[in-house]
Amino acid sequence: MIKVAAGRAAIVLAGGALTLAGGLAPARAASSAWRTDMTFAVRGDVSRFTDIAASSPADAWAIGFAVKTKGTSVPQPIIRHWTGRTWRLVALPAKIGRELARQGAALSVVSAASASNVFIFDSADDYLRLHGSRWSLGELPGASQKSGALVLIDASEAFSATDVWAFGLRISASGMAAPYAAQYSGRKWSRVTVPVLPGGGLITAVAAVSRGDIWAVELGFLPPPLAAARAVAERWAVAASPAARLAVARLRAAASDSGAASQVVLRWTAKTGWRDAAQQPRLTATDQLVSGVAQPGGHVWFGGSADNSANGTSPLTAEWNGSSWSVSDLPGKASSANWQLTTMAPDGTGGIWALADDSNNDAERIWHLHGASWSQAKAAFGKHPWVLEALALVPRTHSVWAAGVVQEGKSGADGLIAVDGALPR
Repeated sequence: MIKVAAGRAAIVLAGGALTLAGGLAPARAASSAWRTDMTFAVRGDVSRFTDIAASSPADAWAIGFAVKTKGTSVPQPIIRHWTGRTWRLVALPAKIGRELARQGAALSVVSAASASNVFIFDSADDYLRLHGSRWSLGELPGASQKSGALVLIDASEAFSATDVWAFGLRISASGMAAPYAAQYSGRKWSRVTVPVLPGGGLITAVAAVSRGDIWAVELGFLPPPLAAARAVAERWAVAASPAARLAVARLRAAASDSGAASQVVLRWTAKTGWRDAAQQPRLTATDQLVSGVAQPGGHVWFGGSADNSANGTSPLTAEWNGSSWSVSDLPGKASSANWQLTTMAPDGTGGIWALADDSNNDAERIWHLHGASWSQAKAAFGKHPWVLEALALVPRTHSVWAAGVVQEGKSGADGLIAVDGALPR
């Protein structure tokens, strides 16, 4: 049996069958704006959405994978496009579909500048691009099949068809891990230099205030955990969206015997390039920041976890208000659970939606920042266990899309798309 951490729930591949493992967040019937929009079943397969992006009320993209419950366990890509009326299944050109199937790559990150300018990154070094009505397949700079160097993307920002960023981790052929950033100009991708912490590191969170003001968190480790880096690469190549937020704990654990993890907040402007932010949040040695979000005006939040008094971790936020940082735990009693804020998105009204994951128990909570207070929100997703992987604000609205998976029966699972607020049209 191979157990692979993917997204927020463990996926177990046993004898070719795939199931959601453990007790995922139990779906509760409740009075809530969060509700199921659609579920998608693939006959004979388990399907799961790993990311979602929206460029307008009538344009959103949900990506993921399907794995057969019998026979081969190689993931097959799934792309759905919201047209304002329906989630249309997108058929890739046969040649591209065959190449992705051959690689067994799982689609993990999507960003959309418009309905005709979309970038999708898979679990290896490749990316898909929709330009107009034409799909193409390309390879990111820094990756090399010949040398064995890998590029693993965990976040992307698409400001326009001529200004797209991709962030994550590059693992060299020798196993050295370094933070990765690349920018697309409309003609080609170019790697962008990122400060590297001693021993290497990876970008775990991104928050873009605007196309000219981008923030990120880099996690480093001492010494470079070569074996752990290779394990992460294998995990990325097998599972859907094994994002840096889940690789963090393993990389850090591998270095814990001989060195401490470190992290730094970075800031990019066209004038300065990537630099350490002039002010840094006051974090302890065990705090981790793995998700980010920004609001117009320069307000930035990063989310993650902090050790608590019950030998567990509690959700943590670091907030930049334009002049200083404040760090605080979300409200709640400390427990031995390992809670962490893994995904964040604006709510369209000045607040924030966030997903918190308990890696010990495969449980999940939805949090909402309204004004200055965080509170938990309930979701009406039905009686079956569910997991959300990603959130996306619909521009110029107060609606937010979410994508993930809902369990059906003992071994089945369907892709889940949920919405908060009015259905975008």
